[in-house]
Amino acid sequence: MKSAFLSLLLCAAACAQTLPPGVLGDGDQRFIVDDEAYEKQSGEVAEQLAKEGKLVNYTEIAVKAPREHPAISIAPPNDKALPPTELAETLRKSTVAVGLRYLDPKKRGGKNAKGDPSKKWSYMIGATAFAVAPGVFSTSLHVMTLDPSFMKEAQAVAVTSDGKVFPITGVIAASDRADTCLISVPGLDLPPLPIRSGVRTGEPVWCMSHPDGFTYMFTGGQVARVSRDRWDQKHQPALHVEVTAEYCPGSSGGALADAAGNVVAQVSSINNYEGIDDPEGRSVNGIVSARTCTAAEEILALTHPGVNEPVPTPVPRATPKPRPRFPKAP
Repeated sequence: MKSAFLSLLLCAAACAQTLPPGVLGDGDQRFIVDDEAYEKQSGEVAEQLAKEGKLVNYTEIAVKAPREHPAISIAPPNDKALPPTELAETLRKSTVAVGLRYLDPKKRGGKNAKGDPSKKWSYMIGATAFAVAPGVFSTSLHVMTLDPSFMKEAQAVAVTSDGKVFPITGVIAASDRADTCLISVPGLDLPPLPIRSGVRTGEPVWCMSHPDGFTYMFTGGQVARVSRDRWDQKHQPALHVEVTAEYCPGSSGGALADAAGNVVAQVSSINNYEGIDDPEGRSVNGIVSARTCTAAEEILALTHPGVNEPVPTPVPRATPKPRPRFPKAP
């Protein structure tokens, strides 16, 4: 198992591609990102990596996910609080955008040079991940799972804040119950974020993520509660942390950190309550969002030797047989 794990991490650095200059502002000491250029140029690099055969399909990643995960050495927790601007820089340098190259079943390609139907692939900045160890990143498991509503197949790349693009080649450790996993990004060595257990209600937290393609958004809030619940009756309960820090789809997998830069939770889901009608039919307005995160304890469990939960794979729906347009002749 150890040798198999090492082989995932020893991929040649040539797998990485760098975006052309101009994504970041020139002559300004602040971090400035152009979302449109960031997504467009990383998509072009992902397409080139796909042509070179360096991207791995999600179905292959799910099938080849190991049954067990090894121990992974991680950074010790920090105890010194950082100024918010320094904390934002720390989180940014350890965070990547997950670029998704996916085959949309609703889109049809044209004809390629040989006259065969070509596949239509799309690309977007779709999620977030953060560094745990050299070549190892943490993200939500649903980020690495095909969504049959708009994906027939998918591949993923990690895009750094300075525009380098690396293929995501596999899942090292997985917990479907807690919606978290550790992924392999060979050749990418970013500063690992320490992970701290035991966060309490009321603690201030900060989130670094890419909500709806707004890359490297830094938001703050507090821990609203710590809960233990399950997604559905098929899963055992997992430890969760609800927070008031803002995020939305695209933030999945992002780190929730304390003032010292320790990861205390990971973005998982959001549920919006938009009001109801009272018994007399009058609308009772008010939007309340429950932002649910995977607790650090669940991520830490994946850094110790253990058994992986299977990476979910979508079950194809049965295609109904077409009915004859006219009744058969007797």
